[in-house]
Amino acid sequence: MLNKKYIKQRTILFTITSIVMFIFFYQIPIITDDVYNWQHRDLFNTIPSDINYVINQYGNWSSRTVINFIMYFFSTHNVIYFALTSAFLIFILQLSLSQLFNANKQICLDLCLSLLVLIIPYPYFSTAGWIATTTTYLWPIVAAVYSVNITFRSAYSIKWYQYILASLATIYAANNEQIMIVLFILYIATIIINFTKYKLFKNSKFIYLQFIFVILDFAYFVLCPGNIARSHAETVRWFPEFAKLNIVNKLDIGFMTTGEHILFGNSLVILLLVSLLFLLSMLTSRKMVLSSITLLIVIISNILFDIFLLTGHLHIFFQFPKLGLLRSLDLFTILQFIIYIVFIILIIFDYYYGQNKTLYIEMLILLGAGGLSRVSLGLSPTNYVSATRTFAVLSISILIMCIPVIKEIIKQKKVALIISFLSLFAFCNMLIFSFEIMGANIGKFLPLWLSIW
Repeated sequence: MLNKKYIKQRTILFTITSIVMFIFFYQIPIITDDVYNWQHRDLFNTIPSDINYVINQYGNWSSRTVINFIMYFFSTHNVIYFALTSAFLIFILQLSLSQLFNANKQICLDLCLSLLVLIIPYPYFSTAGWIATTTTYLWPIVAAVYSVNITFRSAYSIKWYQYILASLATIYAANNEQIMIVLFILYIATIIINFTKYKLFKNSKFIYLQFIFVILDFAYFVLCPGNIARSHAETVRWFPEFAKLNIVNKLDIGFMTTGEHILFGNSLVILLLVSLLFLLSMLTSRKMVLSSITLLIVIISNILFDIFLLTGHLHIFFQFPKLGLLRSLDLFTILQFIIYIVFIILIIFDYYYGQNKTLYIEMLILLGAGGLSRVSLGLSPTNYVSATRTFAVLSISILIMCIPVIKEIIKQKKVALIISFLSLFAFCNMLIFSFEIMGANIGKFLPLWLSIW
């Protein structure tokens, strides 16, 4: 039984965070796709017309039928409904993470989870219009986390209606191709572990059901004629060279642009993960050299890129290859590739700090799934024009990876230290979020927060 005092404290904490997010989301300006959707609201401002519109899109534009239905619905109504729903989903996200990771019911860990939620790179969700991008990326991500939480919790603690909600959440979340990739990998890995351990999870049958939903979403995506039509149209409009590339070249582009953002994007999420690992190594006196090298690579890479932005010097290091490594085999492009690979290897080794091996493998699977979801964007002609919203899945995957590290730091009795540390990151992130809402052109100073070069 949960302690009533703990439940009350957790609810108040998560509610405060959600109210803060409501205030921010209520202030968002109507820009880009949101403007277009509002101007054409007569096409989908009722539920029947919305349903008809997104069903027709399956044949000529997109397989995101469920996601687009919700996007159009909220794009054609007062922004307060969008802000309220976003705040509610932020509450659900916090609660789901707490139920997944806070088995000991520590309110200090819940506070850390709330701070992590405030470190989500919200400016990403402005790149195609706040409402359009948030409903297409952030909301389905929250739905995926909720679904995974229900799926992997003990069957004895779940109500019958939660199974229904989790199934609907999976169908909705997997309607976004990137999230579909992550869910597919998570569930297939779970099923394999299930068989190799020769024992069934308590929710084994429900895991298989969720996996079937993901497979059906995949089939719905692959068979969509609208996706093919859109790909042809987007190729001509945004990336004519794309038609001449093979699948290896396309995945090459996906990998190189992902590495570009991770190491040169001044990403608070990446800096947070490597800083937490460094902090933990200091507290436990383990892997100090490895953690120091990993942290230094991130810091030096970002400093050099910032010098390039401010002075124009070092430009030879930052000529990111538009067509990928294999089409631009020069010394500095190869050097970038090597640095990306070395950094990935360092993270893999640095992330093991003596924790349960199953947890270690699960977190690496999450990292791999999140990374693959971003690399797969190389298969789309909108890899560049889609901007940084396509990093949302990977970024939140990395934030989730931070949770076990935070728990370990709390175990070292450094609660005040970790809360102060996360508060600093949350403050910086929310400050940048507020600047983006106010239209302060943060892209001038943090270009890789909003675009891909």
